[in-house]
Amino acid sequence: MDKATKILIVINAILIVALGILYFVLFSDSKSDNGQRFNILNHSKKEIPEVADDINEIQDMINLTLGKEVPKFAVYLFRPKLEKQPLIFQSRPMRPASMIKVFVLAKVMEDARDGRLSLDEMIPITAENIVGGAGSIAGEGIGALVPIRKAAELMIIESDNTATNILIDRVGMDNLNSYLKKNGYNDTIVNHKMMLQNDNTNLSSAADLGELFKRIYQNECVNEYFDRLMISYLLRQDDKDCFPAALPYWNIAHKTGEVEGLYDDGGIFYGSNGDFILVIMNDGFESRGETIDNMKKIAANIADNFMVNKYEQ
Repeated sequence: MDKATKILIVINAILIVALGILYFVLFSDSKSDNGQRFNILNHSKKEIPEVADDINEIQDMINLTLGKEVPKFAVYLFRPKLEKQPLIFQSRPMRPASMIKVFVLAKVMEDARDGRLSLDEMIPITAENIVGGAGSIAGEGIGALVPIRKAAELMIIESDNTATNILIDRVGMDNLNSYLKKNGYNDTIVNHKMMLQNDNTNLSSAADLGELFKRIYQNECVNEYFDRLMISYLLRQDDKDCFPAALPYWNIAHKTGEVEGLYDDGGIFYGSNGDFILVIMNDGFESRGETIDNMKKIAANIADNFMVNKYEQ
């Protein structure tokens, strides 16, 4: 065996030993740490915080936008991928006007789930429940039978007052208020049907409405089927003066409320930057146009500037 052959054999042996050592180090290390390296990489994505670190910035934006009108407003904001706790700004019991109808809808759907009624059940339009304002169902005439499904749909899409009244009769006002209390909507109470009293003593809050929309969004209100059905109604809301006008390229499942001096809007926003739930309530405005413009500015600002996920790397 010549000298060159011996050198080649030695080099090959060294390479084999080196590869063996490298193999041992890599694989024994991965076994001994029980996946620790993978876990370190996996945890590079930070946990969603309880409260987002931009909450003060958002509150400053709201204050700046509303100016001297701030005391008349209440706001609820929840961004599922950015925070565990919502931002609740000045929430207190306020007149919800037609936004109370979302709670009626949730109660109807719960009763359908539990077999207390069927969405295909036909219910009569009674003379005492026919009122003016929004909606077309009164055109069916006294004594006409309509399916609960249609009444519920029109109650949201057209904000139909007559449909709301016959549904409140069907589920029972006492049962409706028991439902509200049982589910922790402590600021919300239904004292009268739509347009049958002038005292406007129905109450709710941005926090209660926001929590309801949050539960619907997360399929935790009734169940996945009925929550998705409610979303399908809310997506077809006729009143597009506020949030849909501010964000025309977003899908917004929402409900508005309006009486003289009051305008509310709230719901679920589906967008490419992530989803969020926003409720803004106002009571006591001097200018409807200015109020809606301010609400639009807040919604657009949130969508454009506060939906970046800062907690993922």
